[in-house]
Amino acid sequence: MICIETLAFQDAMDRLASCHADSGVDDNPQSMRLFGVSGVGKSFVFKEYCLRNPPVHGDEVTRLPVVYVKIPSKPTRRSIFRAFLHAVQIQVGPGSADSLRDRAKFLYTQCCVEFVCVDEVQHLIDRGQARTFAAAADALKEMLDLLMIPVAYGGAPRAQILFTHNNQLRSRVPETLRLYPFDLEGGFAQLRGFLHELACDMSDENRKWLASSEVATRMFYASDGVHRSIAFMVKRMARLTSDLRTLDYVTLEEMFARYYWPKVPAVLNPFHKSFAMRRLNRVGEIHEPTYLDGDNHGEDVGYGAI
Repeated sequence: MICIETLAFQDAMDRLASCHADSGVDDNPQSMRLFGVSGVGKSFVFKEYCLRNPPVHGDEVTRLPVVYVKIPSKPTRRSIFRAFLHAVQIQVGPGSADSLRDRAKFLYTQCCVEFVCVDEVQHLIDRGQARTFAAAADALKEMLDLLMIPVAYGGAPRAQILFTHNNQLRSRVPETLRLYPFDLEGGFAQLRGFLHELACDMSDENRKWLASSEVATRMFYASDGVHRSIAFMVKRMARLTSDLRTLDYVTLEEMFARYYWPKVPAVLNPFHKSFAMRRLNRVGEIHEPTYLDGDNHGEDVGYGAI
């Protein structure tokens, strides 16, 4: 998978490295939150940081400087501890939650884990009553208290609720970095560069056209600036040009109507000449805000800005 180092990506990597560097310094490790709507690259950043801090194989022990833990979709106290074991390639059989916790602590200590990236923390609040997610959150805090190492918590914007309603987590993790989609103001040059790099398998002519100001503007409206949506669209375009076809607006107009929004009116197709040149985020449109996390480019829902 291609890694495109946008300014936001570099900032996120630097912030993770800053937390990582605090490992072992004292008993109050520096941790952080990494939030953003789906598709802006949170998990990609975590996984790339892990790749850049690979396991160190020794004669007796394999050191794991960084571990990536993914919170399960229906978290319980036991499944939280299972997730920590799965993250270090341990198959989990029968056993109580306490035995899994103790086994995870032993292995993480033996493997000299320095930093943990915990992803999808919004799952801790997505299902069940308040006491249900509170118990799972307490299990996460319990595990990390035992390890005493820095942690980066990643998740959707609504994950902020977890910290708002848990004073201990909030006080221990005061720093937040928010990742956003591209926009047409400060981030437009980054968007154009992102498009050009994604189109590396296309001809120079198609790459330059796709990254031009006018086409990039329409790509923004088609994807709402979300990185993953842009990447999928460019991947689709690369397939369309595999026979050396030259990209044009008619081709992209047909692609959008066929794959992304069937029966879309011409005025709402970003690649049609009559497109209204506005975001497609109204009720019933392709980028309508979700009730959980709100507008991709708006403030956070339900609890104010981070």
